[in-house]
Amino acid sequence: MNFMAETLLYPYRKNLLEMPEADVRLLFLNAENTPALKDVKSPVLVQPRYDKARTLIDAGHAVVDSPPDEKFDTVWVLPSKDKTETQYLLAQALRCAKNGGTIVAAAPNDAGGRRLPPLFEELGLAARTESKNKARIVFAPVHGYDRKQADLWFDQGKEQRVAETGVFSCAGLHGWDKVDAGSALLARHLPAGLHGHVADFGCGWGYLTLQALATAHKITQLTLADIDVRAIRIAARNIEEKYPAMDVKTLWTDLTTPDGRRGPYDAILLNPPFHDGTRAVPERGQAIIAAAAQALKPQGTLYLVANRHLPYEKTLHALFSHVELLADEDGFKAVACR
Repeated sequence: MNFMAETLLYPYRKNLLEMPEADVRLLFLNAENTPALKDVKSPVLVQPRYDKARTLIDAGHAVVDSPPDEKFDTVWVLPSKDKTETQYLLAQALRCAKNGGTIVAAAPNDAGGRRLPPLFEELGLAARTESKNKARIVFAPVHGYDRKQADLWFDQGKEQRVAETGVFSCAGLHGWDKVDAGSALLARHLPAGLHGHVADFGCGWGYLTLQALATAHKITQLTLADIDVRAIRIAARNIEEKYPAMDVKTLWTDLTTPDGRRGPYDAILLNPPFHDGTRAVPERGQAIIAAAAQALKPQGTLYLVANRHLPYEKTLHALFSHVELLADEDGFKAVACR
């Protein structure tokens, strides 16, 4: 059971809204598990993240990565901490809601909750706001809205070619509309001798892989692995556009779990995520490093970049016989581990 999904239900618990009945068509964007879903017949649950989708599937629900082309009586939304993605989700909710339907959204105050009321107002919705569990819950009936504003937000957040990078991405992926500074540092120190089967763990939109392919011409196979299904789909699209002959496999997985890594690989590229929402969790990065160590061939190499302050050195020296510092610049460290 998810804490924020339960917070979203507060207006129903307080009898400000009627709980959806079994035959009500319910769409849940960025869905997370809650017992209330058991009372709804065939809810449509959209969740691109593997860990959260797995929890829903284990609870007996079907999960999709995008909403179907139909209208719903009720749309629940758990927004992102990223403003552009939140605006996109609200615009998507309006596209999917019936006239007279209801949209309910909830987010922690420190992860976008405070901006929810003004966003509903910008869309021309007569919204009501409640506070619970250090979060905002905003809900509104859909009786007309500012379609021009909603269409603008939808276009800004959807999968698109980004002017700054020249490749495809979408709101919600880490550094979706720019090049991450840490990844750029590692890319400058990747050897031209990369060969064989190379994996990009936490591939995002594919920047590190694209940079590796630009100089390493003996790579024969790629695996793009990420917890977000949008990332592996977009990264594969970007690779195929520039290197159509490359053998590309995708792996939608949670790399912190024992069965999430596959392999073996000749080399792994890694800029490990270390956040859970707004909270820093270095243990996530450590777990992915451990997964990478087990997924490499005996003579394989991990190319890693991370914020300088993160406590990864002990983990690296425990797992690898040789750890070479490639660069230490602008708050980041890039290393090669064999």
